[in-house]
Amino acid sequence: MMVKTVAFFFAFTVLFPSQVLAQINLEKGKVVYFFKNECKDINGSMQKYYKLFEYQAQYQPKPQVSKCGRVNDGMMGCIVVTNSVEDYETNVAWQEKDEQWNFLIREAWRVCEVDDYGFQLDILRLE
Repeated sequence: MMVKTVAFFFAFTVLFPSQVLAQINLEKGKVVYFFKNECKDINGSMQKYYKLFEYQAQYQPKPQVSKCGRVNDGMMGCIVVTNSVEDYETNVAWQEKDEQWNFLIREAWRVCEVDDYGFQLDILRLE
């Protein structure tokens, strides 16, 4: 458990440079979602995720910060930080209905060669 926690915070600090954190302050009550999956082509998939995150930043109803990278065990990991669980759920409801978002996420998964929604998810609420 300690190794997982240390790896999580290491990945978090690497994936979120200070200029990105200005969008959402890391303070009590914020929620961090950590997604992890195997990926055949992490670099190729990350290019698809960058396009997805640009799209989200323009059209998603609630603010969130999203970044992906390589986890210390060689798997792909993505972190999403939101102001609240409710904000995350609002964004997910929008994502489920948005055709372009669904196209972009499936492109990233296709490059990884994983099933839709074939990822591990951990959630951390900041105290």
